[in-house]
Amino acid sequence: VGATYENNRFKLIPVRPDWSDSSDLLGYKDLKNDFIKGPLTEMIIKATENPDYPHFVVLDEMNLARVEYYLSDFLSIIESRKFDDKKIIKTAPIVNIGTQENPKEYGFPENLYIIGTVNMDETTHPFSKKVLDRANSIEFNEVDLTNFAFLDRSKEPVEPVEVKNDLFKAKYIHLKDAIEYMDVIKDVSKEL
Repeated sequence: VGATYENNRFKLIPVRPDWSDSSDLLGYKDLKNDFIKGPLTEMIIKATENPDYPHFVVLDEMNLARVEYYLSDFLSIIESRKFDDKKIIKTAPIVNIGTQENPKEYGFPENLYIIGTVNMDETTHPFSKKVLDRANSIEFNEVDLTNFAFLDRSKEPVEPVEVKNDLFKAKYIHLKDAIEYMDVIKDVSKEL
């Protein structure tokens, strides 16, 4: 969808097993009280400055550390999402990179999407209910190791299609926002 390292709209962040708080992702204040930005804060700023296009963060092997520890600020802040009068999704501030005299706060932008990869084995942590309640998950159980179709070089490479954030942006935040579709919601809920 046109988000790459080169245009600063994609970032891969490898999760480390020793992460026990959000400072490795969001950043921290050093002894001089200067804010040292973490990689997620850098992406929050880039997405805020370029609101028309989607930005993606991939947390690689995100369950090597306990997700609810290092993403606790994010898990809490997404509960504050609401539409402003221009139908832009806003949140409470998640990071303050300014000073006490000159605060520079950032909420979580509507055009930043966090994706995580997960392996389930004895070296990883299971997801808590708090994390699962706030996530969409896709599970791959059956893997065909004999499928080598991706090696077929006769096919032309697919060029990315540059898309705007409107393609990804949520139209509804809460169930009450979709009240006009309540019959469909009830049918889907019953089926699930």
